[in-house]
Amino acid sequence: RPYYEPSDRLTKEVSRMLTTPSEMRDFFQEGVYMAPEGTAHQVTDLIRALPTCVEADKIAANLRRENRQPTEEEAAVLDRADALRDVLIQVDVFDNLTDEESREGFVRPALVGTAERMSSMDRKSFAA
Repeated sequence: RPYYEPSDRLTKEVSRMLTTPSEMRDFFQEGVYMAPEGTAHQVTDLIRALPTCVEADKIAANLRRENRQPTEEEAAVLDRADALRDVLIQVDVFDNLTDEESREGFVRPALVGTAERMSSMDRKSFAA
């Protein structure tokens, strides 16, 4: 049976359900590890940032539609969302993804296994 790529309409609908608060998002979020409050953890931070960012997007849309400046309360939400986004969109700036990785002498398990395999080989590189 041949399969076809989903239509743009379906892709947009699935994207909307996963990037806004919805039952679908809750379903996929169920069982995801949530780090304790105050602990840096990228996935947890993304999950916790969603309500603030969605609220800020609604405020920004209303401000554009009504062509007005934000109130102090609205400005605080917008500033908080901007601060969260600035932290969350950083790419390749995380030295360590977990507390364990920040400990002195930590080596990722996959790298330990690679080093062991390489030491037993005649070649010292995977290059041909």
